[in-house]
Amino acid sequence: MINRYKSDYASKLRLRIRPSKTNEILPKHYNSNKHSAKFSPPISSSHFTGAMFAMIFVFFIIVEMEKWLPTPLMLEDEVNNPGRFIAERAKNHLYNLTSMGPRPVGSVENEILAVDFLKKEINSIISKSIPLHRISIDLQKTSGAFPLEFLDGLTNVYKNVQNVIVKIGPVEESEHSMLINCHIDTVPDSPGGSDDGASCAVMLEMLQIISQSKTPLKHNIIFLFNGAEENLMQASHGFITQHAWAKSIRIFVNLEACGAGGREILFQAGPEHPWLMQAYAETVPYPLTSSVAQEIFQSGIIPADTDYRVFRDFGQISGLDFAWSSNGYVYHTKLDNIDYIPLGTLQRTGDNILPLVKRLVNSDELSNIEKYKHGNLVFFDVLGAFIIYLPEVVAGLIHYVFLSISFYTIYWNIQDSKKKGYNVTSSQYVRLMCLSSLIIILTGVVALFFTTSIALGLSALNRAMSWFSRPAWLFFLYLIPVFVTLLSSTMIFSKKIRKEVSNPWIVHRIYHDAVQLIWTIILALAIIFKIRSGILLSLWVLFLVISWVVREKVFTQWRDWRWLWAYTGILLFPFIQTGYMLLSAVQLVVPIMGRAGSGNFAEVVFSAIFSAGFFLFFTFYAPLILLVKSGKKVISFLSIVFFVSVLLLLFTPLGFPYSSDPQAPSPQRYIIVHTDRILHDENGAVRSHKSGFWIVDLDVNSPRMVRGLVPEIANAELISDDCKNELYCGLPYIIPVATFIWKTHWIPGRSPNVPVAVDLKLLKRDSPKGEIQRLSFVANGPDHMNLVLSPYPGVTLLSWSLVQGTPLAGPKWNGRDTYYVYYSCGSDPEPWNFSIDLLVSPDHKGPVVEMGIAGHRVHGAQQTTPELRNLLSQFPPWAVTSGWCATYKSYTF
Repeated sequence: MINRYKSDYASKLRLRIRPSKTNEILPKHYNSNKHSAKFSPPISSSHFTGAMFAMIFVFFIIVEMEKWLPTPLMLEDEVNNPGRFIAERAKNHLYNLTSMGPRPVGSVENEILAVDFLKKEINSIISKSIPLHRISIDLQKTSGAFPLEFLDGLTNVYKNVQNVIVKIGPVEESEHSMLINCHIDTVPDSPGGSDDGASCAVMLEMLQIISQSKTPLKHNIIFLFNGAEENLMQASHGFITQHAWAKSIRIFVNLEACGAGGREILFQAGPEHPWLMQAYAETVPYPLTSSVAQEIFQSGIIPADTDYRVFRDFGQISGLDFAWSSNGYVYHTKLDNIDYIPLGTLQRTGDNILPLVKRLVNSDELSNIEKYKHGNLVFFDVLGAFIIYLPEVVAGLIHYVFLSISFYTIYWNIQDSKKKGYNVTSSQYVRLMCLSSLIIILTGVVALFFTTSIALGLSALNRAMSWFSRPAWLFFLYLIPVFVTLLSSTMIFSKKIRKEVSNPWIVHRIYHDAVQLIWTIILALAIIFKIRSGILLSLWVLFLVISWVVREKVFTQWRDWRWLWAYTGILLFPFIQTGYMLLSAVQLVVPIMGRAGSGNFAEVVFSAIFSAGFFLFFTFYAPLILLVKSGKKVISFLSIVFFVSVLLLLFTPLGFPYSSDPQAPSPQRYIIVHTDRILHDENGAVRSHKSGFWIVDLDVNSPRMVRGLVPEIANAELISDDCKNELYCGLPYIIPVATFIWKTHWIPGRSPNVPVAVDLKLLKRDSPKGEIQRLSFVANGPDHMNLVLSPYPGVTLLSWSLVQGTPLAGPKWNGRDTYYVYYSCGSDPEPWNFSIDLLVSPDHKGPVVEMGIAGHRVHGAQQTTPELRNLLSQFPPWAVTSGWCATYKSYTF
């Protein structure tokens, strides 16, 4: 009788514990250790690995989607496509513009040739326009100054910079206008194919089409071809603050580039005026935008800015900011030519911007702009197909709904686990869930430490930035270790939970709820701090809830590999959308690391940011390892892939960071300035005179990578003491970037034998008001100069004649305030006169201010010297160089 009873009980027990049932009731005296085999994970490692490869495959599909461009229209297609943007004609404009060569402010190419080209093309368009449109052209020469909180902060002074401006509108002229802007100038040595010649070519083609349109415009379009953007947005400031037409502007569209080719992204919109985004969403055929990109750009993480800032801050108008971001390797180099701008890129941009401009200029909102000024939007495109955009208030309400549902599902799981007889009380479930959340957070710290150690090790072995030309290395070097760490931690610490909960589905549920709890709390913080990027968090939280509904309410009998694939499939949309947005970020940021400065440890910084972002991404999938029969096999496989990858990186050419491939170059950048440095003491006597070549190290491998290839580099000395003892290191920084490009080298050499000399003379020292001293100066030099100054302790810079208001201070140096002034002149250079007012304490003795002035010859036949050209010619083909001559002089007054 006893044996038969035991047999019957065992038979019933087997029926109860079959994992395919969800509502099983376990006896309270069930021994989990004795029957642990009955609760072994139900999913094979092959299915888990297959799901991983499926996600990788999907990601590569996203990569290929990024490359798609529309078929360009040629001139021969114009007859069958009336009113359409013709990419070939735009490229012809671009060819004519870039064939002039580099166009820095003050150069013949920028001030005369480019302006003449634009005037000729615009006048030709005007002569062929139909009478429905009134078209006017104006050439502006403008001078001014303004403070700019960009990089280290500066005061921007300009004289005689140029703008070519066209206004097209109805015959009965409207009082309201929209602005579309590009810039024709370039940085030294760059032909500016993408930055920003292509945008100007697009605008010329748009002007051509609109002038031929048989539909009259409701308002005016002002086309601004500005001639001094690379001088830190000088010409746009001169236009928006001084030109008569600027008063009629209600909105603007800015066209820019931080890469060549690819797809243009709308990365800034507003402020306020959500109807602008609505117009974009309803009009453009190929959208690409994200409020996440806007928050990243406006955070200052990316060392760049556009005329959008000037129009927004000084014009007090709202607008849309577009830029090409692919192939940032050629940005601001001599490689930025027409060869890297596909016709499809021009076609896509024209097909988007032309209908958008038509929609905006003919809108009712333009005639009553203040009426539609209310709030900002949360927005993103879905795989380039359409745009989701929501007012911030609506997005906030949706966030709260998702928060509530998410907390409810966690609460339901707590109660449900208790009801199903798993011997898990509510307090026990909450305790284990919170413990799991803590473990996940600690695992993130460990993963960050692990990847940072990898980055430090690679840097120590001189293998930094292998991912620069091959971004796939990021997957092997950092993503796999992060995933392995997360999977290992999940398996190790889940053993503690298994001591109390034996069923793997409940263990998985606890870990899954822990992940959902973390993300729900992060979403709550995003709501509190009004972070619009929280829309991505909401997306994941929403689909986690959907996966819960499917798991608990629909496919309740699935407790095998089908459940794994269903879960993966449900999270496919947020995975694809997040991967789509992250890919754009990676494409943008990776090339930036090649110009972020050698002292900023790009390998460590980038690995940390990259790993932290993807760690959060992987937390959704890590709990699945608890349902895999042999999770160790998965971890072992990934670990082997990682170690093999490291060996390949260390011992094969695959780890070399740079490429000279003409189809896809990813060069190392070098800026070398042939410099003469003369430092004066308080009495005006020369205390130091050095001449040579200043190597501006733009990445962590500079100049080490070219040692042995460029003989002179063997003589390069790291500049260190000068930065401690001299204002701005006693070096001619052409823009204020000393805080992140502070590690540079010096090669002693002959003085540059070109007329780039500068001088600064004190004309007068007055005391207009007691303790206030007014110092009046005159500076002489070339058309690009910069001035730095720092008052001594006990002295305060109150004001100066450059701009009204309190001068904008930069970073501290030896505990003292510093100030940076950027000066350029487009034409007709003359001595630069200015004064400063200093408040001097009564007990102060000695000099009151230290000043340095630099002159830069960045264009023309005298831009370089034979010695500099010889040095630059020795660099390997996988390096791209730029150089000019400069003189720096310091004074004490």
